Amino acid sequence: MPLHDNTWAHLVFEWDPQARDAAAGTVLIGLGDSNDDRQSSGVALNHKGYRQAQYGSVSELIVRADQQQWARWRQKLPDPQHLQRVIIEDFSPDTCLALLLFLQHLEPAGTAPPLSEPWLAYISAWESGIYLDGDTVERSAACLLSALGHAYLPEHTSTNNSWVREGLINCLALLAAMMEANPQPTAGIEPLHTRQYSQAVASLGYERQLYRQVLQRALTCQLLVDLADGRRQTVVDALFINEASPSGMLKILARTDRQHTWTRNGFGLLAIYRPQEAGSGNDMVVSLDPVQGTRLDALWHRLEQRENDAWHGLRPRETPRFLESYRLPGSHQLRPEAPTQPWYDDQGRHTLIAAPKRLPTGEPGTRLDWHNDILPAVWECYFSRYLPPAIVPFSVPALAGRTGGKSIRVFRHHQAALADPSIDPMMRMIDTPTFHAWLAANSNPALVVKSPADLPAADSYHSAWYGDILAVSHRHGVTLYCRQDDQAQLDILLGATVAVADASQAYDSFLTRSSQQLDDWLNDLLESQQSGYRQGKIRHLSQWTEMILHTKAQALKAVNHSSLLGSDALHNRLTENLSCQWGLSEQRRALIEQIDRLDELMRQAIAKRQEKRQRVYGALFSALGLGVAANHIWQPIKEIKTVNLYEWQLMMFKENPGPSLEDMQAIAADAAQYEIYTLVILLVFGFIGFVLFWFFDVSAKEE
Repeated sequence: MPLHDNTWAHLVFEWDPQARDAAAGTVLIGLGDSNDDRQSSGVALNHKGYRQAQYGSVSELIVRADQQQWARWRQKLPDPQHLQRVIIEDFSPDTCLALLLFLQHLEPAGTAPPLSEPWLAYISAWESGIYLDGDTVERSAACLLSALGHAYLPEHTSTNNSWVREGLINCLALLAAMMEANPQPTAGIEPLHTRQYSQAVASLGYERQLYRQVLQRALTCQLLVDLADGRRQTVVDALFINEASPSGMLKILARTDRQHTWTRNGFGLLAIYRPQEAGSGNDMVVSLDPVQGTRLDALWHRLEQRENDAWHGLRPRETPRFLESYRLPGSHQLRPEAPTQPWYDDQGRHTLIAAPKRLPTGEPGTRLDWHNDILPAVWECYFSRYLPPAIVPFSVPALAGRTGGKSIRVFRHHQAALADPSIDPMMRMIDTPTFHAWLAANSNPALVVKSPADLPAADSYHSAWYGDILAVSHRHGVTLYCRQDDQAQLDILLGATVAVADASQAYDSFLTRSSQQLDDWLNDLLESQQSGYRQGKIRHLSQWTEMILHTKAQALKAVNHSSLLGSDALHNRLTENLSCQWGLSEQRRALIEQIDRLDELMRQAIAKRQEKRQRVYGALFSALGLGVAANHIWQPIKEIKTVNLYEWQLMMFKENPGPSLEDMQAIAADAAQYEIYTLVILLVFGFIGFVLFWFFDVSAKEE
């Protein structure tokens, strides 16, 4: 049907993922229940849960539907003019092609253009989760359509549906242009000179940027997922994301991400949690890349069991949703225990598992929590269930009381007699970062791993192989994993581990004892500086020197690196790595440097204290010296100005008549006055000497 036809003008387009019933003149695409369309006035086009046959997409349902089904649809919509409303759940390629095909089939015979089978197969594969276009997403028709469609989704819920019409019309225009220019979609889309194509390419660039940002906050790990035969498992990279805004390209960008995956095969398992869509059935989704041939049967059964337990026997079962996993063998009927809203099973393929939708009462169909139920279920099904009996803890009685404050754990790989190691699932996991992180968590008393979210960060531990023994160390301890039974090698590495742990404990004990002493020294130094160096317990340099030498000797004794070296190369390698991981060498150097800096500061404080004392003494002696000198100069002058002892004796005994009492009193008063002058001169010149010495001494030192 041409996009400029007047048929589009009168249509109302709505986006409602929760729609279930189709009113007269309405078509639901990807929504509702196609099995109950007899009771509905409109048409519900939904291939999911279709009882009569299995289809990979809504488009395939429309093309492959039998005559009876088409008779029922044409009874409700005889021609395109009777269609008034289209309700969609997304702008996916299947939604667009299904709308075009449905309207074309409603046209009178002979007026509809021929069907493109390659495009039908291509879009059905995309709807089934199969991506056929390789790593160059810019040449993928499905990726271009998805990116363009998601560009029209509003950031917030809106009652205005004008964006639905604009987005769907542009997606239909892009699909029609690509189908006309590219008969084989898997050959790659050549560039188109249309506005919609340019907008789609720009949206792809935006989706790449969004993926990089999401990847920085996402949780990744490796898991053992069942292959289709159910007997074997393969290692896949898993990506767990809390998605705030929908992304049309997240799934494809994750599956084609060779750079950030350990397997270099993209993320084979993608788990998405959308809190803002709680209850819609799209809030918790776990999917696999179907091309890798893996299945999630175990997870589906585990979640259904958890769901039943969470409802405590009250799970609604009145009107069960049709699901392949609950179908009675050889029948279109469901088993009696089928719930109203089960966990979706991807039509029995178990490559996509989605949460139950809302119940008819409006209550959420699930009582499971993402963090407390879904993530632990994934961890149990695809990691922890493979641990026993392959990975078993090994008790080392010799370690009792000799761990030096560190947690030391030992695990061994148990291989059944006559078993082929190549089919042991855990043998393919021992080199993965997830297994190393799990080993690190086992020697960390603060961690209990119940889900991938509990694994320690990759930069918090160090792992290295020492022959057939893997050592995973972190600041709390070390875990040794023995791939083969080699008791001699294990004893060597355990000896190295215990030696470094003991050294670490000795170092910690020294720090505990010396930290208070260092604090006292710092406080003494600060008090001395704040009080002008007049206070402080440490007053003599010899006393301080003796104390600092004793402290350095204790620090060197606490961690003597040379005593950790042995004659075995693996012993020395592990010793070196643990010393670095537990920070012995670096912390010892830092401590010695801290002591040296404190030593220098304290020596400067003591030196300044002594220097100030010496300057005070010098100033006092200078004042005394200048005062004495001034007194010597003043004495002759005083002798001239006053009657000295010799002259007073002559006056008393030689003069006749002798001096009168009044003259004697005047002479005494004059002598007393000059004595006062002498004292004043002594004090003044003493003060001048003190000031001059203090001033010139300080100025000279500054210069």
